[in-house]
Amino acid sequence: MNYTNDPKKIAANIRAERCRLKLKQEEVAAKVGLARQTYLEYEKDASKLRTESIIKLAELFGCSIDAFYLP
Repeated sequence: MNYTNDPKKIAANIRAERCRLKLKQEEVAAKVGLARQTYLEYEKDASKLRTESIIKLAELFGCSIDAFYLP
């Protein structure tokens, strides 16, 4: 399977998963224990993602971690 390291694509995948569930950015941030601004940065430039945040986001969105890294 091919994966991307492009921060813009990873950020877009995170945003797409949030939108699929019709959640607001503030809701996601609160549910995964992040500051709103930190989550906003994840959706703008995913290069700052922390491992524990990736895991929590995947659990919340009901997807695999791989979904964030697909091209």
